[in-house]
Amino acid sequence: MSSGLTLGICVPSSCDRQSIAALAQNLFKNDNITENNLLCSNDAASKRKSQPGGVVVTCVVLSLLGFLVLTGTIVDLLLASRPESATHVASHLNGYNHISDIRSTESKSMTLPRHSRFSIQALLDATPRTVFIAQFSAIRTLRHIFTMTKKDDENSLAFIHGLRVLSLFWVIFGHSILFNLYYTNNAVDILAWSHNMAFQLIVSAVLSVDTFFVLSGFLTTIIFVREVTKKKFSLRLFILYYVHRYIRLTPTFLLVILVSINLTPYFGRGPIYPAIQGFESDGCRHHGWWTAILYVGNLVHPNDMCLGVSWYLHNDMQFHWIAPLALIPFVIGRKQIGYFVATVYVLVGIGSISGILLYYSTMSLNLFAEATDLNGPSFFNKVYITPWCRISAYAIGLLTGFMVINVGRLYRSNTYTKLFGTLLAIVVGLT
Repeated sequence: MSSGLTLGICVPSSCDRQSIAALAQNLFKNDNITENNLLCSNDAASKRKSQPGGVVVTCVVLSLLGFLVLTGTIVDLLLASRPESATHVASHLNGYNHISDIRSTESKSMTLPRHSRFSIQALLDATPRTVFIAQFSAIRTLRHIFTMTKKDDENSLAFIHGLRVLSLFWVIFGHSILFNLYYTNNAVDILAWSHNMAFQLIVSAVLSVDTFFVLSGFLTTIIFVREVTKKKFSLRLFILYYVHRYIRLTPTFLLVILVSINLTPYFGRGPIYPAIQGFESDGCRHHGWWTAILYVGNLVHPNDMCLGVSWYLHNDMQFHWIAPLALIPFVIGRKQIGYFVATVYVLVGIGSISGILLYYSTMSLNLFAEATDLNGPSFFNKVYITPWCRISAYAIGLLTGFMVINVGRLYRSNTYTKLFGTLLAIVVGLT
């Protein structure tokens, strides 16, 4: 069943709902259109007599974070302005910065009262507390983001930056166009565009996400093997493998969901802007939010998943959970088992997609199936966001990591092998 036609028009503020309903009746020659069929963008703003509790909580959380960033920036500037700066040696592991050495100097030119707990001298000293607060500095964060340090050691994987940039551009370019197709003047024109070869770059943008799955599997293998080589495999390392990733992703992820639920209704206005509920559905507010905490939103209540694009994060976390089934045998000397498990993951992905498409032979693969609310199973819910259908790319990353570790970084393919691989990839991609 079709979801019907949604018409967005802009009218002067002097128009009331009755006059707009009369205009729609005359326009469509349909007397069944009443005021109940209208959704005015300024209705939500006029009905809000007080801010909901969630909005207040979100604003308080953002204010506290802003204060922490401001404080960290000030402390960072004070530490940088000392005559003799402290020496910080930072080691990077899984995205974390660990301060491994802090040498503080004493300033003899300033005498302050002992009761001054947060004195200027305390801020100037590179104590663990001040160094921790300085980690939230906006200046330091921006410096890390926009500074590219080239490393020539054996642990450097500089080629990944190029893959990330190209894949990220592809994802942004394709999704920006596809998401805006729903608001085009004439969607029929898209059918003519689709016959153009260049348009395949846009249609295939949904496949570019697999590049990030490959990179994720590859980096997981490299980092895990490095840690086991340094510290030996132990129960503690195994537990930290899960804890580190969860702590690194979850706070930011939940903050974005909090903002999306409570503040997006205030981000815009207009005929088609969701000014009442924002970017998230009522299902997300009621029982979809907890699935994000557990990273199972693509499996439990997928239609109520908060932040629809977070399906990737759910899949990547789920792959991270089961990756040790291949990683542990590899690091303890049973490399054949590691290769076997990763290969099984690849076959599971291929078999799942084939089986689902054969079982749901009438399932529509149309990109607009979700928008038109078609009956029957959805390709998005059954195939696109399910881990058993997307694990192949991640497993390819695991296998690539295994091979790089075995043959070393100095292995070079000959020109004919590279040429054959490139042509094969082009042929497979165009078929």
